[in-house]
Amino acid sequence: MVSPVDPDARHGAKSDKKKFVGYKVNSTMSEDGFITNINATSGNSYDGDLLLPLTDKGLMNDQTIHKVVADGAYGSASNRFGMLKKGAVLIAPVSKESNKAGDYYTQEKFTIDKSGVTCPAGKRTMISYHDKKKGTHLYHFKKSDCCECSLKTKCTKMDHRTITVSRHYPILEEAKRYSKSRDFKRDMKMRAHIEPKQGEMKRFHGLKRAKFWGKEKMNIQAMLTGIAVNLKRFIKMSGEIY
Repeated sequence: MVSPVDPDARHGAKSDKKKFVGYKVNSTMSEDGFITNINATSGNSYDGDLLLPLTDKGLMNDQTIHKVVADGAYGSASNRFGMLKKGAVLIAPVSKESNKAGDYYTQEKFTIDKSGVTCPAGKRTMISYHDKKKGTHLYHFKKSDCCECSLKTKCTKMDHRTITVSRHYPILEEAKRYSKSRDFKRDMKMRAHIEPKQGEMKRFHGLKRAKFWGKEKMNIQAMLTGIAVNLKRFIKMSGEIY
């Protein structure tokens, strides 16, 4: 808790230098420029966790969703899987694999198929442990293979290397392939249109600052702001039509 009068407010950050105290507002927008859903959360919330709830609201409102274009914060494997279950495709950059172990080989250096994993040195393992709760397979290479390997110093500091494969691995691989296509670049150009809309709500309609205390009232402010910009969009489109 960061405020004695606003228990829902939290510390948040848009970058290492841009920090704030308060709330985040996430929204979805149709191709023709209308805000379809908007949601306010505490400043420390993770953007990626809000995609599925936002699209759930759209489905409850009888919106038809075939494709969702978003930035990399929303492009997790679980979000892609969740959208597929809803009958839609999530188009977003695939986050680069982090290498917490330092300069050792990342998982991208390994060849993964349905039955096993092959390492950069050509050694293959089919030995795995299935974690049903997490939905992952933990593959581990034989200690004898790793200790004798000339690439061991680049691969692991342990006696043997392990690789964790998520049940969503095929989805991520397909997303990586699509991210190299022209269609992906075209889709991401569509995504850029929502940034000016977010800026419009902040600069011209007061969404830059919370006017009330509490997440419930902040959501009311966000919804009223969305209605305001939608009315402006409707009037503009009516003029274009007539």
